[in-house]
Formats: sequence, structure tokens, C-alpha cells
Amino acid sequence: MNTLSTPPTAVAHGRRYSYLVAIGASIGGLLYGYDTGIIASALLFLREDFAIADNAFMQSVVTSATLLGAIFGALLTGPLSDRLGRRRTVIVISILFALFALGCALATSLNMLIVMRFLLGLGVGGSSQIVPMYIAELAPAHRRGAQGVLFQMMICVGTLLAYAVGYLLGPSGAWEWMLGLAVIPAVIFIVMMLYLPESPRWLVGKQQAKRAEEILVRVGRTGHEAAQEVKEIGRLHQDQQSSWRELFQPWVRPALVAGLGIAIFSQATGISAIIYYAPSLLVMAQFGKSVAILGSVGIGVVLTVFTLLGIWLLDVLGRRRLMLIGLPGAVVVLAVMSMLLPWSAHAQELLSDGHKIIVLACLLGYFAFNGGSLSVVTWLYCAEIFPLGVRGKGTALCSFALWVVNFLVTLLLYFTADALGIGLVFGALAAVNALAWVFVWRYAPETRGRTLEDIEQSLLNGQFNARNAASSGVLLNKINSD
Repeated sequence: MNTLSTPPTAVAHGRRYSYLVAIGASIGGLLYGYDTGIIASALLFLREDFAIADNAFMQSVVTSATLLGAIFGALLTGPLSDRLGRRRTVIVISILFALFALGCALATSLNMLIVMRFLLGLGVGGSSQIVPMYIAELAPAHRRGAQGVLFQMMICVGTLLAYAVGYLLGPSGAWEWMLGLAVIPAVIFIVMMLYLPESPRWLVGKQQAKRAEEILVRVGRTGHEAAQEVKEIGRLHQDQQSSWRELFQPWVRPALVAGLGIAIFSQATGISAIIYYAPSLLVMAQFGKSVAILGSVGIGVVLTVFTLLGIWLLDVLGRRRLMLIGLPGAVVVLAVMSMLLPWSAHAQELLSDGHKIIVLACLLGYFAFNGGSLSVVTWLYCAEIFPLGVRGKGTALCSFALWVVNFLVTLLLYFTADALGIGLVFGALAAVNALAWVFVWRYAPETRGRTLEDIEQSLLNGQFNARNAASSGVLLNKINSD
């Protein structure tokens, strides 16, 4: 194959194919969203079957078991993907999704359900680490924003699907079917990944430059662009078997601080934990059970719509500015909810219908402001800022930190709200969202429109910092329009 002369029709076809690759891989995000979100509705019914309706702590354990598994999945997947390749690692993860979703549906005891959800979490955490990296390593620089956040969009679609399934199956209380239906997209995910290509950047690291160049042409580069990209990857490539110590070198540290901070705040700000407990929290806020489940569907719709808006704004405003604009809105609506809701677990006062409407509107607003900014950016940002030689380990560490915080917040949020009052919890989350804004302003450089190799070069030159955020989009002028 002569990759140096590529017909324009082949390039156009390749660009369409690159979107198919991103969509296929992003089914991992749909499974992540569904498997973590479906517990929100299933919990209302399985807690009756397993006699834990009055035990907030055990409900928290059931909910957070998947997140504990995700911690280990995220930590192990990076090194595994460096050894096996991105594509084969994703296939392994898709098999885990199918097996343990079925295991959850067939659980006959509380302990079995907790174990199955823990094992399911290995796939959830693994997908969060490897899928964004796989997409980022195949996407061209000027489409990496739109294609990279397909994973986040599919998480939202999966969450919305989970809420819709919960609403439809709610009258029957069939929590087994709620959990087991995840097998269907998992099988589709397995089949899709069997036909998708390997990451060209991983191939270059394994001395397979010719195959890498052919894949780059398949996903829309011209022959000349592919040859130049492979050459640049090879120039910057460090040993893929690099030690963890290399991740902590001084020149990599700005990326490590930015990535870990964004990952930690994406969960400390509370969005995932609220997704998992949305119907239960609305019941705690004095909504009826059916209204609470329907309200959760509304949350899924808002999250999906504003994720789509955020995807569009990523390459218009940039990653950094999008977060700086969205987070203040999240602070305001959380503060309003905190003032309206009880600050004591034993509060007797009833909310008026007007206050309930304001609370629900603010909750939807929170998902719009946070979900359309910080949550949209997280997976893409962590996948694109690390040097190639330590990218697998860097994204694994960010995913590990994200899942640790997700697990802790989820384990404590519902239990704390039940013990101390839901108003106090939302007040604390408002403060954390404010701290997240400060962190982004101080430590998160812009990456819009930059190639992965350019980002790595800025690290080597000591120029990867928030002070250079305004000038980091200069490469956009060099990008050809479609």
C-alpha cells in the first residue's frame, strides 16, 4: 500500500470511519453509565427484597461496591494496555461487562450481589481508563475534542437509559431485569471491538511503524500526514515499559498535577454520587417514590443535553474556559438547595410545593452546569496531557484517583445525608465545586487544538502551565477545515 499518495475520496471515507471507531469504542461509556446508574432505581426495590430498607449504610455498600472494583480496574488496565495493546484490552473489558452484569441479575443473596457488583466494577474502571486513551490516540488533533468526549456523552446516554429502564420496570419492581439488561450492549461492544483497529501510537512503541501508518490512513490522514505523524511519534516515543518512577519526573509533574486534580474534583464535586442516589435523595427531600424516579429521568435528559452542548463548546471555548464558566453556576444552585433543605436528620418541617419545585430545578441546574463542563472535560483531558512513554500509567493513575474519590463520596454521601441532613451535604458540595474552580484557574492549561506530540513538547520545554493557556490554541490556525 502506497500511503504517500492517498485519493481524496479515501481520506473522506477515512474521516467518517474515524467517527465509527470512536462511537464503537464509546459503547464502553454507555455500559459504564448504565451499570453505575441503574442501581439508583434498582436500589428502591432490591433493598426491600434483601431487608436493608432501614439500613442506609448497607445500601451505600451495595451502591459503592462497583466503584471499589473500578479502583482496581483503573489501576490495572494501564499497564495491561501497554503490554497487550489498547484494542485487546478493551475486548477483555467488554467480556467482563457481559459476564458480571449477568451475575448481578442472577444474584440470590446480598453478599453475592455485592461481589458481582465489585467484579463488574473491574470493567467499569478499566473502560474509564482505556477507552478515552484509545480514542485520543486514533483521533486527529482537530477532532480529538469532539471524538474524545463521545465517551462522556455515552456515559450520559447510558445513565439516561438506566433511568428510563428504571421508570419502565419500576411498577413491577423487577430489579433483576434492570441489572441484567446490560448484557445486551455488552455483547454489541464485544462484536464491535473485534473489527476496530489497534492504536497507531501503541504500534509505533512496538516497532510496527508501517502498520501504524496504514491505520492512520484508514482513519482519515493523508499519506503524507500519516508518515509525518508516525515520524513525530517515533521521535518523542519513550520505552513503553517505562517504570512508574518516570511518571514522577519533574518535567512530567505539571501534567500529573493537572490530571490528578481534574480527576479528583470531577468526583469530589458530587455528580456521580448524586446520579447513583438520585431517586433516594429526592425521596429524602420529601418527593414521592414515583415522582422521584420520574425526576431522575429528567436528570438523565438534562445531563445528556448539556453534555452534547459541552462537546460542541469544547473546541469552541476550549477545555479550561468551559470549566471556568460552568463551575460557578454549579456553586450557586447547590448553595440554594442547601438553604432550602433540612440541615438535620430529625427536621420535622415539610417543604412547600414551591420549594420542592425550586429544589428540583436547582438539581437539574447542577447537572447542566457541572455535567456540561467539568464532567465533559475529565476523561478527554486526562487522556491527552501525558507523554506517550508514560501515558498508560498516567491515565491509569488518574482513573485510580478518580475511582477512589468516587467510591468514598458514594459510600459516605447517602449515609451522611441520612444521619446529618441533606442540606448540609449540598452545602459541602457547593464549597467543593468552588475549590474545583480555583484549581482549574491555577493549574489546568488549555489543550484545545494541540497535537499530543505538541503537548508533550510543551512539557519538555517547561511551558505546560495555566499561564500559557491563552496562547495554547495558536495551532488552530494551522489546522485545515474539513
